[in-house]
Amino acid sequence: MEEIKDEKGQNPEDENSESAETEEKDEITVLQEQNMRLLEQLNEAKENELRTIADLENVRKRLVKEFDDKLKFSNQNLIAGLFPVMDNFETSLDHINPDNPVESLKQGVELTLKQMREVLEKNGLEEIELNIGDEFNPLYHEALMVDNDDNYKNNAVLMILQKGYKLHGRVVRPSKVKVNKKS
Repeated sequence: MEEIKDEKGQNPEDENSESAETEEKDEITVLQEQNMRLLEQLNEAKENELRTIADLENVRKRLVKEFDDKLKFSNQNLIAGLFPVMDNFETSLDHINPDNPVESLKQGVELTLKQMREVLEKNGLEEIELNIGDEFNPLYHEALMVDNDDNYKNNAVLMILQKGYKLHGRVVRPSKVKVNKKS
């Protein structure tokens, strides 16, 4: 059998196999390039993920530090407001009148107590309003004693043993009272 050759003297079947090989090589090259691009994208995504995790950790640490600082210095305004009260106590002691020491000490203590109440009120403290004869309320009052008095209703407050206080509306110390219990 005679081989058929083209104008250039090559066998057409050889040309087809060369063409197929070239196409395969081109396809492999394209796939390798795609593979390289995908690997680069994967590496970039991993780097972004690590950066994001590091950023989140930094934010968490900063928030914890800010919270700790807020907690640590939360009473700063209250304490600063009490400095003049301490100063007034010291001044009261320094200026006791030798002729009438009790009266001058009483005046100094009254003025200082007034100033201390003002500082605490500015920081959200308020006294629980309560009068003798008011009804006992366990949300605001703590019964330390009971008595039976016909002049008052059952569960009426007979005596205020210690004032109660609220801080921004929340009870921080209930009023300690004596309550009427009719038998």
